Amino acid sequence: MEQYPTAGTVLAAAETDIGESIEPLGLRKRTAYFRRASAQLLARHDGRVPDSRSELLGLHGVGEYTAASVLAHAYGRNASAVDTNVARVLARVFGSESAEPESSEMWDLSDRLAPPGRCDDFLHALIDFGAAVCTARDPNCESCPFEATCEYETERSTDE
Repeated sequence: MEQYPTAGTVLAAAETDIGESIEPLGLRKRTAYFRRASAQLLARHDGRVPDSRSELLGLHGVGEYTAASVLAHAYGRNASAVDTNVARVLARVFGSESAEPESSEMWDLSDRLAPPGRCDDFLHALIDFGAAVCTARDPNCESCPFEATCEYETERSTDE
C-alpha cells in the first residue's frame, strides 16, 4: 500500500514492478486484476475504495473473501473473511464436516464468533493461529489453548 497508495499510482506503474511488489504476498498472478480494479476505482468511485460489499464485488477480481477483508481491515466492519487457515481452525475446534473456505457453514460460524468491533483482530488471530499452531500437516495440539475442548484433538487422541 505504501508503494501504490492510490489507484492512479497503480495504473502509472509498470505491471512487472507491481508484480514484484505483491509477489511476497503470493499475489503476483493477480497483477492484471489489481490494475483493472484500479481503473474501475478511478472510473466509478473517483479513485476511492468503496465501503459497501456490493460495490466491492462489482470490481474486477474481487470476490467474497477480498470484499470482506477490505470491509474488516479498512473500514472496521464486522465482516468475516474465511481463508484456508480460518476454515481449518474453525472446522477442527468445532468439529465441522467441512473445512472448505467457501462453505457457508464456515462463514456463518466466523460471523457468529467475531466480536463486534474487533472482527479485524479476530481474523488476524485466526489466520496466525492456523499458520503457527493449528497447521494443516502437523498441528501442535499440545500447545493449543483449545486442546481440552477441540473436536479434532478428541478424535486424534482416540485414534492413537
